[in-house]
Amino acid sequence: MPAARIVVCFRAMLTHPSLTDFRLRLSLTCILIGVYLLVYVPRVSSIDGEAILGAAAATVRHGVPDIAVVGANDALLPFDMSRMGTFGLDGAYYSKKGVTPSVALVPLVVLAEASPWLDTRATVMLFNPLITTATALCLYTLVRWLGYKPRTAFVVALLYGVATFAIVYVKTLFGEPLAALLLLGAVMTAYLYRQRGDWRALILSGLLVGSLAGVNMIYLAVVPVIAVYLFGSVLRDKNRNIRVFIRDILIYGLSIGFFIGLLGLYNWARFGSPLNTGYHFASGEGFTKPFLEGVYGLTVGPYRGLFWYNPLLLLVIPGWLMLRRKFSALAWLVLALVVLQIASFASWWSWDGGIVWGPRFLLTVTPLLVICLAPLVEAAWEKRGIAAALFATTIISIGVQLLGALYSIYPYVFYMYSHYYVPELSGLSPEVLTTTGLSAILGHLALAVDGWSLEPAWAANGVDVVHVACALTVIGLGIGVWLWRARDRRAVLRIALAGAVVMVVSLNLVVARQQGNKEASEIHALENTLQPRGRVIAATTHFGESLVDIDNGSWVFATNAPTAVNDPLSFPMWNYATGVGGNIWLVTWFGPDDPANWQERDLWSRGAFAFERETVGHRALLFNLSPMPAADREVGAHFGDFTLDKYGTEQTDSGLLVMVQWSPQRLVTDDDSWFIHVVDSSGNVIAQQDRQPQGGYMPTSTWKMGESVTDRLYFPGLKGDDLRLRIGWVDPATQNLLPMVDRDGNAVPDNFILVPVDK
Repeated sequence: MPAARIVVCFRAMLTHPSLTDFRLRLSLTCILIGVYLLVYVPRVSSIDGEAILGAAAATVRHGVPDIAVVGANDALLPFDMSRMGTFGLDGAYYSKKGVTPSVALVPLVVLAEASPWLDTRATVMLFNPLITTATALCLYTLVRWLGYKPRTAFVVALLYGVATFAIVYVKTLFGEPLAALLLLGAVMTAYLYRQRGDWRALILSGLLVGSLAGVNMIYLAVVPVIAVYLFGSVLRDKNRNIRVFIRDILIYGLSIGFFIGLLGLYNWARFGSPLNTGYHFASGEGFTKPFLEGVYGLTVGPYRGLFWYNPLLLLVIPGWLMLRRKFSALAWLVLALVVLQIASFASWWSWDGGIVWGPRFLLTVTPLLVICLAPLVEAAWEKRGIAAALFATTIISIGVQLLGALYSIYPYVFYMYSHYYVPELSGLSPEVLTTTGLSAILGHLALAVDGWSLEPAWAANGVDVVHVACALTVIGLGIGVWLWRARDRRAVLRIALAGAVVMVVSLNLVVARQQGNKEASEIHALENTLQPRGRVIAATTHFGESLVDIDNGSWVFATNAPTAVNDPLSFPMWNYATGVGGNIWLVTWFGPDDPANWQERDLWSRGAFAFERETVGHRALLFNLSPMPAADREVGAHFGDFTLDKYGTEQTDSGLLVMVQWSPQRLVTDDDSWFIHVVDSSGNVIAQQDRQPQGGYMPTSTWKMGESVTDRLYFPGLKGDDLRLRIGWVDPATQNLLPMVDRDGNAVPDNFILVPVDK
């Protein structure tokens, strides 16, 4: 098609889109959103996605994009190089994953925070369904730009959305679906520049490439490839305008440089170097695998090969040849980017992409490959042979994708690692790469034959009729719009508005229904327990990724337990979490005064204890780490064999802080307890603590002569005039108060002392 005709077509589509294009785009959107609701999973289920979400949620909630909330899960990974986090200069635990997906997630996190019926994870798991739908719409637009019929563009976009492994990745939170959209957008704007010479398209293309590097810095490799496509023809033009040429190169370079500069500043702020992204190269992470092994595995190998997991893409080869006849430069750009993508990841230590369906890293270029199907689809309307080939490969591809979309990858992975793991290789046996029978496709087929439980939310706990009805309603609307031949633009706009309302309501209903599952119920119970809010250290793996759903303003740090005091992950995170004052919660499955619980012991030794609550089989203890008042009030009262030497109090905006210092009069073998009650002017007890010294970590049987023991207390929200402390000791065996004498040796009949609280 002549360039002038393409420009006219493009302008018409942007300024006055035809009713057919408008209708088909709306139909495509509805159908894909509805289908994606049927494979929707409300949890992240990958450490990569957890890190991406963790950074987004932390940015919204406390302005620091750390991933401490996934620290416990990160600690469970067997190798340092597979871990998502790295400690920054300030001690925070930052993600090595690119920042672009986390930034893109922020609106959904904000939406979840603002909507009481939406959980964070369930909401953000709509991200890749929306991103993949947007990618399909961009494909539709590009195919139309190339001059193909609306029905061809519709089919091509639909093929990408349901017949490639893009549909499987909509139930994940990996960054590759976003990378696919950004790369496609960069190619589209580059194509637009070649056709129109509009420098504004260069700016957009450069920004898209820059943001693509924000997904993974390796994508900077596409810069020269796209640049050759953009400016190659200009270099061959003897009549070129040198000033315009230089201007356009600068515009493109500065557009990319703007985003790269922001990435450099981000890395410098975190790690002290613009080139340090947090990857663990010193631990073996890097380009360490044989190049040809990766090329084979990514393309034709049964384990993760692109054509195994996307049989439809076998038709890309003849399709590319047909595309080259009309759009030679674009066809060569597509081929160059695909080859570059394969070459970039072939020797990566984890070229297979981890625990995933198919060659995850090739999803980025899959939309470009699908463009090559446009000539075949166009020809298929008239040639039965091509139509038959397309139909057959599409059906097979959809069947393959259903296996990946409906079943969790983890049963297959557990099987593989239990039978084919080689410790010496720290991975699977090499035979896995070449043995067809060990492919995940056949593994999931076996799950289907055995009647394994389906993974999508609508079937995870029995059939959710409401969820299914929402999905089918949206799909039905899309099919209805596709069949409808409206000639009235206002009618189309009305149906578009109705479709938007139906989709928004359906998405909200589906997400809201995820609050009823056990995991959500547990995290809501924990969230309600953690009041008043503050920093939270969850020393447990029980809650897993669901900790990110705590949105009550708390800053959550997750660590494994038990761990050693010098644990390389838990200890630095502990220091960072406890390095500032204010409220801090410890959620632990350890029992009271367990000597193995070094974290609780540390808090008792330097924090002011408030209270303890039971929740979901765990203990939640609230401490305050604000500076304590000086114990400057001399007392000298004796309770049995113990002396209250000094105490100090302070009323702060958050509550009452109390510090007391004890010492023994003689060594004892019993473990006695003290009580401190806060009473008002009428003698009413309005708050109290009754316990052993330092929560049992300093029992009286361990006290030494000549040494003092300090207890710190915190009464949150407590303020008032004429408050006093009632202090005494109890014999736990008899529950009787220990006899008390004042500093002058006079016996006190009530066996407790009343002391004033500072105002």
